[in-house]
Amino acid sequence: MNATAMGDPVAWAEAQPADAVRRRVLQALARRAAAQPPGALREQLIDRLQQRSAVLPVPLPCPRIARTASPLTALLEDLQAHAGPELRHVQAHQRTWSQLRVARRMAEVSAPVPDHLGPLNSQVLVARALQQLQALAPNYLQRLLTQLDALAALAPLQAAAEAEKPARQAAKKAAPRRR
Repeated sequence: MNATAMGDPVAWAEAQPADAVRRRVLQALARRAAAQPPGALREQLIDRLQQRSAVLPVPLPCPRIARTASPLTALLEDLQAHAGPELRHVQAHQRTWSQLRVARRMAEVSAPVPDHLGPLNSQVLVARALQQLQALAPNYLQRLLTQLDALAALAPLQAAAEAEKPARQAAKKAAPRRR
């Protein structure tokens, strides 16, 4: 057993060369050992600390994924090769429209909220969260709003599917079972 590790396991663990994750594990084990009174448990923890620091990490094999060209990738490459300035104009207008959509949504959210709702009302909390998100990560907010618009467009389809469910279940019950 190392005398330095026995005296101050935390300082000994910090002096060990290791990557960030291993260093955190060693420091946690060292703090646990330092908290124990001198005795068999402390010695066991320090032994485990020294064993962990002596073991070299084995790099995990990283399987390489072969990327095959999808039909959409081929179509996109074809469009970019042949479209020319028209595609750039469409992309520029798409960015402009998405920025306008975000600005319109934020104006809706920023509308004055009645005072009687209170600070923990869901409408107040969502408005604050979206305003903070716009200040911190406007690109993320734009993607989030795009996804929410897509979900809102799918909501009527889900409602129609749920309305058909009882009719399908009734048809199943009415049909005779075959055995």
